[in-house]
Amino acid sequence: MPDARQQIEEQAAEWMLRLHEGELSEAQRLAFDCWKQQGPHYAAAAARMEAVISRMQALRGKKSPARAALNAAFANQQSRRSKSAVRTLLLACSLAVPAAALLLSPYPQRWMADVRNGPGQWQTLRLADGSALSLNGISAANLHFDATQRRIELLQGEILVEVAHDQARPFIVQTAQGSMRALGTRFVVKREGDSTVLSMLESRVAAHSADARQSLEVAAGSQALISTDSVRLTGSIDPAGINEAWRRHQLVVENRPLPEVLDEIARHRSGRLQFDRAALQSLRVSAVIPLDDSDHALQLLAQTLPITVQTYTPWLVIVNPSNTANK
Repeated sequence: MPDARQQIEEQAAEWMLRLHEGELSEAQRLAFDCWKQQGPHYAAAAARMEAVISRMQALRGKKSPARAALNAAFANQQSRRSKSAVRTLLLACSLAVPAAALLLSPYPQRWMADVRNGPGQWQTLRLADGSALSLNGISAANLHFDATQRRIELLQGEILVEVAHDQARPFIVQTAQGSMRALGTRFVVKREGDSTVLSMLESRVAAHSADARQSLEVAAGSQALISTDSVRLTGSIDPAGINEAWRRHQLVVENRPLPEVLDEIARHRSGRLQFDRAALQSLRVSAVIPLDDSDHALQLLAQTLPITVQTYTPWLVIVNPSNTANK
């Protein structure tokens, strides 16, 4: 879990993304000001991230959105491999501000990914080989397709893959924790902190840990947890239910800790969803939650659990245990 300082840096990076990709409303600017006033570390983090964005914009020699500045830095690279290697090197060597926290956060990855989603977005792409790639919530991936390989590098979030047959080129989904080689057609891969969750909907996948010491063949109806040094089955799933949940933009959970459910809702909404993980950890959730209406999802949770949901602006929502919300 990230410590408090890292969380502040990541929140600052998210605010900078919003500020530089579109005008904020008066209510949103008020929420940003309130966020900065929570303490000196918040204001300092915002200033550092602003300096980082300004330097990246200077790469274009003119005022431009943050994403355009990042893309311009790599416009002349001849391959994705070169682009990937130069990304971190260019930022680390050329930015004369303390940008380590931003570089280690998921935000630069999202800005520069080949395919990416914003909060509350769902999209399905038809890939060059005829395979289908679906993304939900805040997700990002790089695509490596050529004459010898079909590889998706999942940087953040969650994807559903339906693989087209190609005997000559294996289809692989890769994360920081390991890789999954498709032996069948349809599966879901999700990044969860320091782990990757694989849910098999049809046929099989050969999953390998990043250190190459463990591998496991995962069949339809099973779920596996992949870390850098292990691959293990975690239980059974309902493939039809997962397919339906993706179709309806829903989250189906059974006896999961509330903070994990709030993490999912946060991936599908703009703004900051703030809560105390430790204070809410004992609350369990079994429900079908609409992810394309996060406000309604939070209302449903508040109706069935001892929590309060306080909305200060559309960009700042705080969830508390009901017995401490007014303290």
